[in-house]
Amino acid sequence: MEKPLKWVEIDLSAIRHNTRWTLARLKGAARLMAVVKEDAYGHGATAVARAALASGAESLGVLTADEAQVLRQERIRAPIHLLSPILPQAAREAVRLKLTPTLDDLRQAKALNAAAPAAGLGVHIDLDFGLGRWGIAARELPDFLRGLSRCRRLRLAGVSTHIDYVPGKNAVEAEEKLRAFRRLAQRLKRDHPGLVCHAANSAVLMDFPHWQMDLARVGNLIYGINPSTSKTAPLKNPWRFLARVIALRRVIKGRSIGYGSEYVTPRTMRVATLPAGYADGLTMEPAERLISFGSGFQYWGMLGKVKTPFIGRCGIGHVLVDVTDAPGAAVGEAVALPVRRTAASHRIPRFYRN
Repeated sequence: MEKPLKWVEIDLSAIRHNTRWTLARLKGAARLMAVVKEDAYGHGATAVARAALASGAESLGVLTADEAQVLRQERIRAPIHLLSPILPQAAREAVRLKLTPTLDDLRQAKALNAAAPAAGLGVHIDLDFGLGRWGIAARELPDFLRGLSRCRRLRLAGVSTHIDYVPGKNAVEAEEKLRAFRRLAQRLKRDHPGLVCHAANSAVLMDFPHWQMDLARVGNLIYGINPSTSKTAPLKNPWRFLARVIALRRVIKGRSIGYGSEYVTPRTMRVATLPAGYADGLTMEPAERLISFGSGFQYWGMLGKVKTPFIGRCGIGHVLVDVTDAPGAAVGEAVALPVRRTAASHRIPRFYRN
């Protein structure tokens, strides 16, 4: 099949490799949840979910019931956790889709209790240890648990937290918060046998593997992204965004190019136009594409193994690149571009390789 002007290639064998590598890091009875929120970080939730489950993940993590519904419509029967709290009016849909909700408010609990089947519904609660997005403060937990106990159809099945850890910045503070979470979780386990405790995302799993507890919620590692600044991982990149050269010109030295006449050619150059811009998600990330360049920064694509630096400002639908040092540059040739995965437009077709 002929590829279009721009497209994304996703290698599912890389997803499977990364899932198996992550699973091998887990100790004892710890289980793996594949986080497929935001359309699996732009890779396609259904395809990634199937690949991860086939490679050993036992459950899936999403943010909303709408995300979960896409998976259920594709006949994915694995356990699906809602990692963020739901609105009370979404309770019936969460029950219908057989999801495991995360709670931090008794209004959610009451709505779920009213919608739950007679057999009951397992729920998780989230504790806030500094991230501040949602979660129950430790001092509020006793009152919350008393209220939850009055919801007779709900069963406390898990307790979680998402700490504010950034690799290389707040490791000591992060470990203190993980210890505090474990103390609370252990007390809860005494009253709720079989309670699943989880705090490890990709960054925690890499830098604090001893805190993996009962379940690791992993997104970045599955997508080939190692968040650690101190540890390496043999991950494979499943993602490539490509755009074809649609115009190729020779530009003499000293000519201004692009909006605002901000770029002046330092030499006679070959300049290629690519049909991708910020409407497609072409941003100044990811950071690994970033290099210091004089007083500013420079970004580039790749034509084969040759870097093709950006020239001037990125437009809404086009970008210019320097292909002077890329002898293979020609109209129709594909250049790989540093598009942020979660920002890549859904208009861009995805092609999957197994």
